[in-house]
Amino acid sequence: MNVKCSLCGRRAVIRIGYAGVHLCEEHFSSYFERRFLEATRLLRMFERGERVAVAVSGGKDSLTLLYLMSKHADALGVEVVAVLVDEGIRGYREEKARAAEAYAKRWGVELVVKSFREELGFTLDEAVSALMEDGLRYKPCTVCGVFRRYLLNRAALELGADKLATAHNLDDEAQAFLMNALQANLPSIAREGPRSERVHEKLVPRVKPFYFIPEKEVLTYALLHGIESPPVECPYIVYSLRHPLRRWLNEVAERDPGVKHRVIALKNALAPLLDRGGPFRSCRVCGMPSSGEVCKACQLRQYIERILASR
Repeated sequence: MNVKCSLCGRRAVIRIGYAGVHLCEEHFSSYFERRFLEATRLLRMFERGERVAVAVSGGKDSLTLLYLMSKHADALGVEVVAVLVDEGIRGYREEKARAAEAYAKRWGVELVVKSFREELGFTLDEAVSALMEDGLRYKPCTVCGVFRRYLLNRAALELGADKLATAHNLDDEAQAFLMNALQANLPSIAREGPRSERVHEKLVPRVKPFYFIPEKEVLTYALLHGIESPPVECPYIVYSLRHPLRRWLNEVAERDPGVKHRVIALKNALAPLLDRGGPFRSCRVCGMPSSGEVCKACQLRQYIERILASR
């Protein structure tokens, strides 16, 4: 069926269900980029003259963010660098990393790589193997997330970045809210938003320009602009609570296109009412930001190293 654009009558490439419109390639691209720029402006994500580290994984979301940040760097008044974390997931990370390196070179953006092996002394594959031996007390995605955030922040600090931009979209944020709610993790709900403030001298503020944009729209924009990512999936996703929540939320959204926006609206309404937790201090082991005496990254690293050493 040849559906026409609601604005010009040309062939539509996407239906924006929550708005009740169909858009052609030109009008959708314009709409998408305008939302990206308006989010950065209205939420004051960047200041002119800042250096912004963009977290890239090699997936379509992060590559699209890197493309837009590099394309609009002059308009935003920022300098853009890219950071990739190599967790050491065989058959997955090397494929995604090659894509990130190729696109960063094409768009003229410096790319810095931080690897689990070099920074922590073990890969995620090795860490998961150790966790399996000890009854899998921590899920792979939990361990990966802690170390990824740790290394992204450290890389941003080393690069002298004023902000760390991530490609978390509306779907990601809705899923994260539901996971935190199910786990009664109220401090995380209170802290996670489209932008953060500098609460510790060594914690680079994060910004999320795609916070209000659905995943489907990010992927459509990427496809229309020839941004491709290797079709490989992390093998550890099956251990994550996010995996079934994502499927369920997408099924609900098929019947109710505005549900993800309402989930985010609920999150943003609740966040100011919740306790954000105590102030950040410096980890006594590594000196990086921590909510306790020892940061979670150092705790997990010591735990995994003990298991590996006992083999």
